[in-house]
Parts: sequence; C-alpha cells; structure tokens
Amino acid sequence: MRGEEKTKVFTKLTVDWRNMLFPGLTHEEFSDAYAQTVTFALLLARVDGIAFENRTASQIAAQLGKTHSLMGKALTVLAHDAIEERSVVAKTLKRIIGVVDWDEISDGSADSYLHLYERFLDVYDADLRKQSGSYYTPNETVSFMVRFTEDILSSKFGRKGGFAADDVMVVDPAMGTGTYLLNIIERVARAVEEEEGPGAVPGQLKKLFGRLIGLERQTGPFAVAELRLNQAIKAEYKAEVAEEDQKLFVADTLDSPFENTGLDLGSMYEPIVRSRREANKFKRETRVQVVIGNPPYREHAKGLGGWIEQGAENSGHNVPLLDFKATGRGKYEYVLSNLYIYFWRWATWKVFDAHPEQPSGIVAFITTSGYTTGPGFAGMREYLRRTADEGWIIDVSPEGHQPEVSTRIFPGVQQPLCIGIFARYGEGDRQMPARIHHISLSGRRTQKFARLEAITLDDPSWTECATGWQDRLQPPGGDDWLGYPSLGDLMPWKAPGVKPNRTWVYSPDPETLRTRWDRLIKAPRDELATLFKESDSRKIDSVIKPIYGFVDHKGVIGDETTSCPIPVRVAYRSFDRQWVIPDTRVHHRPSPDLWRVASNSQIFATEQHGQLVEGGPGLTFAAFVPDMDHFNGRGGRVLPLYRDRVGLAPNLAPGVTRLLSERLGRVVTPTDVLAYIAALVAHGGYTARFGAELRTPGVRVPLTADSVLWERALAVGRRVLWLHTYGERFADPAGNRPAGPPKAPLTSRPKVQVAIPGTPENMPDDISYDPQTTTLHIGTGQVSPVRPEVWAYVVSGMKIVKKWFGYRKKGPAGRKSSPLDHIHPDYWPADFTTELLQLLNVLTLCVELEPEQAELLEHVCAGPLVTVTDLEKAKVFPVPPSFQKPPAIEEDKGDTLI
Repeated sequence: MRGEEKTKVFTKLTVDWRNMLFPGLTHEEFSDAYAQTVTFALLLARVDGIAFENRTASQIAAQLGKTHSLMGKALTVLAHDAIEERSVVAKTLKRIIGVVDWDEISDGSADSYLHLYERFLDVYDADLRKQSGSYYTPNETVSFMVRFTEDILSSKFGRKGGFAADDVMVVDPAMGTGTYLLNIIERVARAVEEEEGPGAVPGQLKKLFGRLIGLERQTGPFAVAELRLNQAIKAEYKAEVAEEDQKLFVADTLDSPFENTGLDLGSMYEPIVRSRREANKFKRETRVQVVIGNPPYREHAKGLGGWIEQGAENSGHNVPLLDFKATGRGKYEYVLSNLYIYFWRWATWKVFDAHPEQPSGIVAFITTSGYTTGPGFAGMREYLRRTADEGWIIDVSPEGHQPEVSTRIFPGVQQPLCIGIFARYGEGDRQMPARIHHISLSGRRTQKFARLEAITLDDPSWTECATGWQDRLQPPGGDDWLGYPSLGDLMPWKAPGVKPNRTWVYSPDPETLRTRWDRLIKAPRDELATLFKESDSRKIDSVIKPIYGFVDHKGVIGDETTSCPIPVRVAYRSFDRQWVIPDTRVHHRPSPDLWRVASNSQIFATEQHGQLVEGGPGLTFAAFVPDMDHFNGRGGRVLPLYRDRVGLAPNLAPGVTRLLSERLGRVVTPTDVLAYIAALVAHGGYTARFGAELRTPGVRVPLTADSVLWERALAVGRRVLWLHTYGERFADPAGNRPAGPPKAPLTSRPKVQVAIPGTPENMPDDISYDPQTTTLHIGTGQVSPVRPEVWAYVVSGMKIVKKWFGYRKKGPAGRKSSPLDHIHPDYWPADFTTELLQLLNVLTLCVELEPEQAELLEHVCAGPLVTVTDLEKAKVFPVPPSFQKPPAIEEDKGDTLI
C-alpha cells in the first residue's frame, strides 16, 4: 500500500481517538497511545487465556471485549483488519505476545503486571517516564498514605470503618498501574477478615469496588491496573465484580467535563465513548471524600491544565487555578504551570469546592515540595490554609535537590518530595488558618520507609507550621523567603566583573602573556588587527585613557614597542586565579570601579543573579578583581566589601551594622557581616535547601537574631573567606587560619604520588578520577588522596577541578578570539602542580566544613531572625539610591598607576 494511503488510515485513527477520549491529542501522543494500547490489550488477552493462533487482531479483540469491553474495543479500533494488514507493528506484537506463556512469567501476584510495565517503560521510552511522571510509587509510601488517610477518616470524620464505610468515595486521578487502589482493597480486606471473618470479604469488596474510582490517561498503565485489581479481587479474595460495576476510566482528569458530553460516534465506539462520558459525569456530579495518589510532574506545562487552567464557559465555576494566585506575586507564579499543581487544584476543587452541600473530605498527594516554600506558591498556600481545617506535611527529602540516590524515595527523581495531606471537616472557617503539622524524614531510603511505617496522628515528632496565610508550610523558624533580606540590599553597590572581550589577555601563567604581547607588538602592521581582535570600542589606533590599577600607557596599541606590562592576578573563575595584562587598551570593559577599590583589604563576593543556581555554594569570594563570568562561567555580578581601597567605607546598607549590634548585644563590624554571609550561603546546603526559591535568581540571607548562632557563624565564615581567597584574607594563626595557601591535615592532604610529566611530548591532555583509590589522574601523573566530594565539587553546574584543568591542559579549552590564544605552555610547569595542590587543599577543607554550615543554616532558619520588615522599621531599608551607585573615589596625589 502506498505511504499516502497508510497516512490516511492512521490520520483517521488519530482523529477518532481525539474525538473519543482526548481532545487536543498530538500526533506524537497518539503514536504513544497506539503502541501502548495495542501492546497491553494483546497482553491482557493473553493473560485471559485467549489463543492467538489462526485469529486476526479483530477476532482477538472481540473475544477480549467480552470481559474487558474498553480494552477490547480499543484494540478493535486500533488494530482492525485494515490496520493489521498495513502495520508491521501490529503484526509483530501479535506474533510475539501470542507465544507468551503467562503462567511461566507470573508469580501469581498482582505485582507481576507492575514489574512488566516498569520494564516496558524502561525499554520503550525512558524519557516518557520522566515526562508523564510514570514512576512506580514504592509500596511503603503508598501503604503509609492509605493507612494515615484511613486514620483521619476514622478519628476525625467518625468513619469507623475507614475506607470500608459505605459513604466513602475514593478517587485516584492519576491511577497509573493502580497501586493506591490496590492498597485500599488489601487494607479493607484485612480489616473485614479480622472483624467479620474471611467469608465476609468478597461481599464487602464488591461493595467497595463501586466506590473506588480510577482515572488514567495512558492505556498501558490502565490495562496493568485492570489486570492487578482483577487479580486481587478474583484470585486473592474470590470476589466477583461485574465490569459495569467497575469505575476505572481511560480519561484525562484535567479535560473539561462540561463539554462534549453528548458525543455519539455509533455503537462500534460505544465502550470507548462511554468511558469518557462516564468519567465526565463523575467529574461533574459525584461527590468524593478522598482524592489520593501521585500525580504527574511536568514543568513548563502551560496550556496542559485543561479547564483547571483555562476555565470552562458552562461550568458555573471561575477558573480554578486563579484561587492558587496571590496579589503581588505574579512574577513568581510561572511555577504554577506544572502538571502536579494542576492536579492539586483539581483535587482540592473536587473535594472542597465542587459540591457545596458536602464540602468536606481529604486530599493526599505525594509530589515535589516546591509548593511548601516557593514564593510563586504563596497563593496556593493561602488557599490551603483558608479552605482546609488541618494539614500534614511529611518532608521526605530534607536533603534538598539532587540528594544521594540512597536517600531518595524515588531513586530516579532528583527533586525534593513531600507527602501533603489536607482535610476539611465541614464548612470550615476561611478566617481561621488551618492547623498544619510538619515532620521531616532523613537518612537512607530504608530508614525513611521504617519511619513512615511508625508515624501516627499523635506522633510526638510533629511540629506546628507557621500560621501566616502565605507562610511556608514549615515550622515558624522557616521564615518566608521574601522575609530574608536580599544580598543586593545588604551590599547595595554591585558591578559587572572584567570583560576584556578578547581571551588572549588572560592566561594561567604570566610568561605566556609576555610571549603573546611580544608576538603582537612585533607583528607586521597588516596582521595587527587580527591578532589584537579589534572591536567597535577597541581598535589598534584607538586612544584610550588609562585607569587606576592598570599601567599608565602611552599612545595607541598599534604603535606600542615597549615590553609587556607586568601581569597582575585576577579571579578568572571560582577558585581559579589567573593572570591578566593590565592595559586598558586591550580591554573592552575593564570595570574600572572595581580596580579603584582593589587592595590588600578588599574582598569580592560574586553572585549568579541572572540565572538558575544549580547546586554548590550560593556565593564565592575572591581577593582579586573578578572576571565577568567568575561565578560559574555564565555571567554574574560582583559585590565588593568596601567602597574604597583603605576599608573605611563599607559596601553595606547604612545602619545595618548598628541594627545588628543592637539586636545581638555586641559590636558588629563590616567584616563580621561578610563572614556571616559566607557561613550561611557559601555551601551546597544553601542551594539545596532553597533550590525552589533560587529558580528566581538572587541570593537572600536569613539574618539570625541569636547572638550564640551569630558567633558560631563568624567562626565558620572567616574560615570560608580564608579558604576562598587561598589565605590572602582573614588569616589568623590563633584561629587555625595561618597565612599562605591553606593546607588540609596530613592524613587527608593531597600529594603527588606519580609526577605529572613536565615535557612537551607528555603534556597532560586528560584528567580523570578513580573513586576506589581516591586518585586523581592528570595525564600519567597521579595525586592522592582526593576525596570524591572534591572531584565532584561544583559551582552551579561548573565542575571546579575539571574546569581548572581545562584551561591548563594540552590544547586548552575555552573560546579563542585571536591567533594569540594558540600561544600557551607546551609543557606542564611545576607551578601548575603547586597550584593544583593548592586548589585540592582548599576544596578539601571546604568540603569538610560544609556539614557544619548546613547545620548552622538549619539552626538559623529555625531561630529568631532579623527580617526585611525589621530592617524597614529601622529605616535601614530601602537603601538610599546613592549607596547603590559606584563610589566617587578621588585618588590621593601619591597614588600612581601600575
């Protein structure tokens, strides 16, 4: 058959599938639905004992339809004779699945189907798992959520039978493979057997099955759910439930139930159309007491929220998502465009809002935990506090973003997760915030599971959350993110780092810069422009004024004949000190204000204020003037400690040290403030704890009002600053911070075990790490011991050790702006080895300090704070505009240029 005719057949199928089940279905989504439906419908037929030999797909579908009308009809539609003859996929699947001996594969339990689907997803499309949220919820987690929800039903709602009570209707709106519903069945079966005896179980489960509703958009997991639930009901509990009494639907939960309800495509499609029609009727009319499950997660899901996001004209309701929005938070609320948020709003609408005559019930979800803390979710938190009477937050990822796999409830999920359960007992009181309890579970996955099994409603470990309408869903110590002062307000003058716009003016060694300079000034006139890398602001004949901190040059660069200016140190990247030619003529934007204030007392903080910070410290520090891309190679800004060279004019909000001195009962100096900031922010625990908030870039600093914590922070912060500046600042032998490059204790100090070759032919070109021997391999050289955390140390995605080496290896990495960039060392100098060891020592000590910093941050956030409101009341904020401008420094007559 010609390709055009094939296309017509499948295009018609796509249109029919949209009309029957999913308006708005894309061709790609139909392809996925086709593959999963045919695969699992055939598998369902095989499990039911239907023979494939000498039968067409249509005949198999007809037989399947006698017991599973929806999947049977779906197979009829998608693999009818016309399709089967033209689809290699349909033929192949029928042939392969037809020879499957399910009795040999199955262990007789419902979990056999689950494991089959898990394996199918891994092989079929691993990305689909991420996009659809199709992750197997561990049974330990599901068991806790089901048991805890039943405890609430029994003790708070007076439903002594829990899920077995005749008026408790339950829905899983993203049913997946049916794990939550199966757990409810098993729990009720055990309770009935214990209370009434095994003979009473089948009858009670038949009643229960009519009160369990499952909605699932993907036909693959839907078929698996059917298999699992029927296996449990029939094989394990000997109950008979007619198909018409089951309430499992292939349907999009978020699809509007107020439109297209009269769809009629004829009797052939009736079972499929009926699934959507009955699902819509349930969504419109059926009152439910419990919504429970694990909804899908997908960021940037704008347009996928159906009527929850966009509303429906004939619904009689406003746009439900608007209730999750707050005045003044608009710029943060893009985070609401996520599938899991749409499901949260659907569930709360269905239980609390849709049926005013019965506004009580429970919503229990495990989702990412961003809604508990992020500024964009303030409106959602206010809705929950005003609408519910009581809530429970179980934080199962206190380790933050990208924790160790061994600590994750879902090994493949990097985002922090929490279980959120909210209950409303009646009409409620919108002027009384819900009482919300909080508990954190740390440790390995097995430890968390054990803790979940033990948690009860009256567990003494529960702590009470803050009660402000939009406060975080955390204990009061976890003050609102927006209550922490921003770094840009505490240190109001900010400047971009150095931007030469020509890379050849930088080098890891000064001799290379002298060689490049000589090559430039001795080049023929017709080569100068290319070597120099001319730009609009800098040409070889441009007249450029010198600036303080750079040489007092004469004339234009095109006429230069003198030797290279003495290179000066610059903070090129975080923890990477390189050299630069200090001549304004070769710099596009040298950031003169920073050079004016550079001195032996100055220290520069660098912040990634314009992009997401992806792990590692929230700030890094340097003793030398930083490059524009210093923080992590992708822009940023520089915040000097002082607005002058001699350290008499601190770059701090005026009055902040006075206020802190009053609150802490001790004298607070500018260096104290910077040390405190370093202690709280310059470690991976900070970006892990505030990962959701930092999606809106910009560091905020929780300021403690506890003098004991302040003192602890100063001791830690001074050490951080000493480390980040390689001992150039904050040296104090009495404080275990000797002058000079820091060194780790002898037992953990990295040393060269095999020399890094210093010859051109053996110039290292690669670097690798062996975690078994804790050895860093640099070409044929070896350095050990090197901690795994040192090798893995990142600053917002930039691996420090690899980045450092990349600029020094044979054929260095980085952008090339001129032929001069190809002049670099052709051998490994001894100084590179020394500097590598210095870097490894610094990172080793940073890593050793991080647990203390993380613990300190937690204590600070849980204790009394100096908030933005306090700073505003004390007239510290807002900062006067003059303090946000560059300092007007008038050099002393004795000052000279380099």
